[in-house]
Amino acid sequence: MSSLMSTALLGTSRTAVAFEDLPADVRGAAETCDGDSAAVLLTAAALERAYRAGGAGSTTAEVPPPARDDPRLTLPESSSAHLVSMLAAKATLLDDWFALAIERNFRAPDHLVAELLSYARANELYRENILRIVGERGQWLAARNPEWSMLIRHRDAGPGLWRHGTPAERLQWLADARRSDPALALAELSQTWETERGEHKAAFLAALAAGLSADDIPLLEHALDDKRKDVRREAVNMLRRLPGSQCAERMAQRVQTWVHVEQGGIVVDVPDEIDTAARRDGIEDRPNPHTDYRAEYMRQAIAAAPLTLWNTMIGEPAAVLSSITDGVWEPILHDAWSTAAVLQHNSEWAEAIFTVRGLSTDRRLLPLIPGRALADLLLSGTGDANVLHPDRAAIYEALPRPWPADITASVIAQWERVAARRADGGARANEFSRYKYAASLRLAQANFPYSAVPLLNRAAERARDIDWQQSFIKVATTIVHRKTLLEELT
Repeated sequence: MSSLMSTALLGTSRTAVAFEDLPADVRGAAETCDGDSAAVLLTAAALERAYRAGGAGSTTAEVPPPARDDPRLTLPESSSAHLVSMLAAKATLLDDWFALAIERNFRAPDHLVAELLSYARANELYRENILRIVGERGQWLAARNPEWSMLIRHRDAGPGLWRHGTPAERLQWLADARRSDPALALAELSQTWETERGEHKAAFLAALAAGLSADDIPLLEHALDDKRKDVRREAVNMLRRLPGSQCAERMAQRVQTWVHVEQGGIVVDVPDEIDTAARRDGIEDRPNPHTDYRAEYMRQAIAAAPLTLWNTMIGEPAAVLSSITDGVWEPILHDAWSTAAVLQHNSEWAEAIFTVRGLSTDRRLLPLIPGRALADLLLSGTGDANVLHPDRAAIYEALPRPWPADITASVIAQWERVAARRADGGARANEFSRYKYAASLRLAQANFPYSAVPLLNRAAERARDIDWQQSFIKVATTIVHRKTLLEELT
């Protein structure tokens, strides 16, 4: 088509019609045409289009074995239709819907499997849930379409694919095996580690995150001496999640050398240069326009040291956090402890940091705080009583769903106060527009308990601002809709 296109763009008066790049059958037919060159061009284009629209010729193929039976209950027809519409709309209700559908052991009807696989390919967020819904028949179908190869989950726990597969297949096997049999995956990786290509090693180490345990430490320590920087860095990332590792112990010794407690306060004395051993353990020169190298050394060392170190040096997390006397080091130490708490999944430290830092807390810490404790902290207005500001909706994402009744009532009461300020008008009325609260309103649709509906309806009746009134009604309607969708699965 390219030669015909070129001729069409240049004009048949300026160049001859050429058929060289046409398929042989089309070229043969086109070469029999004569007369006006423009008519010849159009005829050739029509012939080629008809040829390509005709599709491929028939071939022979073996009939594949049938898919294994899936004895689970088939989704009700209405639920199947709702699932497709919710995926298309990226509805906030999908998390609850998938959780209940999987808990009730439903599978997708056969006629929807292909469509759902297409969604799974495009939607990483819900991919695994979709694959669980389509089940064995989805795996059977995905194996027959190269575009769906990423959706194949290898259930065979044997190491054959690891030993003979492509790099992508081996990585997928390793990731799957880590979830089902971490010891087997580690044994296979350890056996081939020395002969693995360097460009694959970092990804293999990253796959160890699933099922990470002290058993992985010897391989990770060995990887600290790898010649590739990305491999060493990934090994450090894994070791920082293992507070019982030798690397963590070395970091603790380093921190104890750099930090002293004098008269109840933390005194920091970080060297200007670090030695080779510290660099082997992953401490790097990280240029930062707001701090110097020493601060970054300190941040990395504390983040990689076990948090129990501070219990020994000072005491409980709250006591440690109150021991900072140098304001210059405070943000560095807070950031480092926050990272350590995330890596070590330490809820005690997460709660203590949130209590001190309030809304400026690293968001990664919030899911670590027990739901009731986080709700109490929010209700107490820790750090800032105006926790419903649009920028702070992320805090509420960490609450387990459905949100507690007291949090729900507090949120609705706050919205009502904002709606009243909006209705009163004035120069700042735009600050109280419901659009400023879009994130919180969307979260509420998925997270409010059903008991919120009467509260929302009363708020709508009292609202003097039409936009807020509609928002209250929309949230209430969505919650009722959510209830209906979930009841279809019961």
